Amino acid sequence: MNRNIFKYILITFLVGTSFSYSQAQCIDLVKHKGFTYLDTSKYIPEARFNALPLREGDDVDIYKSFFKDRNYRIVVVGAENMPKLNFKVTNFQRQTLYDSNVTKMESWDFISDKNQNLIISVQVPKAEKDTKPKSGCVAVVVGFTY
Repeated sequence: MNRNIFKYILITFLVGTSFSYSQAQCIDLVKHKGFTYLDTSKYIPEARFNALPLREGDDVDIYKSFFKDRNYRIVVVGAENMPKLNFKVTNFQRQTLYDSNVTKMESWDFISDKNQNLIISVQVPKAEKDTKPKSGCVAVVVGFTY
């Protein structure tokens, strides 16, 4: 019985520390790369940002609110080992407002013409055939000016 409890505690500890380590890497990505692309001398970063581990072939949708007459910059960055990320910004009717496949930029600047909720869709390209998918942190950072 004591041996099973010890195993449970050990497994819980290992899972918890690996999650904390990956979260720390994601926070470092935001601080060093995300805020650099955001240009914090011009844009105020939102208090909350989205950073999570993804691997090649994954995609994620992030729902954000944007307010009328604010100037925004959306930045999407990945860890050094990750391929070039693609991201799209759409409204809830899935009309595309921005597509990084077209512009090849890591960020998008825009002025919101109304209060609105938008979807930021991030796609990590699929791994090449017969290769192990790479994984790493991906961060979406949003900043604004008045």
